[in-house]
Amino acid sequence: MNQFSNVVRAEAFKVVRKRRLYVLAALYWVLLPALALVVARVLHTTLTGSFADDGRVVDQTLQLFASPLGLVRLALAGPAYTSPTLYIVAVTLVAALLIGEERSQNMWKTVLVVQPSRVAVMTGKVFVALAALATLMAGAAVSGFLFGLVGTTFLPTRLEGDWLPLLGLYGLQAAQLLAPVLLAFLLITLVRSGVLGVVMVLFLPGLLETLYAVINTISQVQPLNRFNAVFQAIRLQAAWKALPEYFFTANLYAPGRAPAAAWFKELSAGEAGDLGPLAGLLGTGLTLGHSALVMAGYALLFGVLLYWWFLRRDVD
Repeated sequence: MNQFSNVVRAEAFKVVRKRRLYVLAALYWVLLPALALVVARVLHTTLTGSFADDGRVVDQTLQLFASPLGLVRLALAGPAYTSPTLYIVAVTLVAALLIGEERSQNMWKTVLVVQPSRVAVMTGKVFVALAALATLMAGAAVSGFLFGLVGTTFLPTRLEGDWLPLLGLYGLQAAQLLAPVLLAFLLITLVRSGVLGVVMVLFLPGLLETLYAVINTISQVQPLNRFNAVFQAIRLQAAWKALPEYFFTANLYAPGRAPAAAWFKELSAGEAGDLGPLAGLLGTGLTLGHSALVMAGYALLFGVLLYWWFLRRDVD
């Protein structure tokens, strides 16, 4: 336990002194909510009193994404829709710092002499990585709330809403980042290159999922004739709908994308119906419980491989 706490202190000391994380925090904490308020102000100025405003639509829309609750939801959902997502970018930056720099600066031997327990070293690094990511998300939530309060002074927005479910989504999204953290640590450890490991973390999951989708689609296709064309189309549609069920990326960002479904439902007055292809994009095709179990399975798999490799291999 003493070695674990020493590792946590040392790695936390390293993390708080790296400017790359502060740059990411500035983009996440300041630029995103500020841009949202600018867009909200423009919409309020140009649409209020126009034919598109019936006295309710504009105010309702601004309340959804520019109120204190709306900006906190945006801070959760927005990063899940960038490409690559801001979440995975943050994971790769932290992993490159905690794992990649040990090799690039030839520090592994020194680290393991000072803290000989490899389990404590790796566990401490994982803990600090998750703590850094959780701090980044918590700061975004606080920043969104404060910017939203400022927005109430010049926008028709109010300080109201259901906060507890949103905080639960934040906690679930932060917990599910354990799987990509372990994957990033594993890949950077395996390839022994911080740069190549970062590239693999950013693009390898999506690439593998795309290849699997293509192969699975091709395997479903049979010789086409006028009698089976409709049935093949139905079979392919069912196969495409079922594909994301166990995909890493679809389940990883399910909590972050959940607010988008709520926005869509509120804007459509609860008459969204079957969203079709939008279900996967809006995060409605998977339940949060299912996504949590899937990501727990991925975390277990990546964790076992990471610790097995790190404990049995020599490091330099």
